[in-house]
Amino acid sequence: MSDERSAGVDMYRYYRRLLKDHWLETAICWTVVVPDNGEPLTLAEIGERVSGGTSHEIHEKASFEDAYSDEAAWAMLAGRSGPVTELFEDNGYHGVHPPTLSRLSVGARAYSVYWNVNANNRVAFAADGELLLMVDAMYPEEWAQEPNLARWPELAAMAPHFKWRNGKRWRAAALATIELTTGARLSLDWFDQERPYLTSQDPASD
Repeated sequence: MSDERSAGVDMYRYYRRLLKDHWLETAICWTVVVPDNGEPLTLAEIGERVSGGTSHEIHEKASFEDAYSDEAAWAMLAGRSGPVTELFEDNGYHGVHPPTLSRLSVGARAYSVYWNVNANNRVAFAADGELLLMVDAMYPEEWAQEPNLARWPELAAMAPHFKWRNGKRWRAAALATIELTTGARLSLDWFDQERPYLTSQDPASD
């Protein structure tokens, strides 16, 4: 437990540095999917799960600076680290939308963190096709009433770092929790690489 706590502190500090005076602090949605069988999702599977079967397009590759999200109801870059899938939206919330996150978690665990310019936010977890936990990152004192909090021990362990009234940074804590849970790290280098991306003209599907 002490090793995990130490790792969490290091990750939290890393994300504080990453977010300082950076556009990432304004609005993002980062979703990470960890498959149960160790086999990464294909782009076709991601597209089907994210869209809920509605019309969508899979694009081969683009860089973050290519304005990949123009004129789309939703758009997300897709990355992969081993079996883990990472989905990123710079100004959207489709990944944390409960039906979407639930679909992404079929045969897997799916985690998502979202915030916008107004500090509206969510940190969420789904597994086996079911949304298990969705909380407001700014109010960790309210998480104790969540019946499934024990199923996300990393979030419970990181709760002290979400206490913004005590000078903590809840955005950094949210990203650190995702990394501590999944091993996936969000870095500025992530945006330098060309990646496949998904778009749709249809809004989030229920």
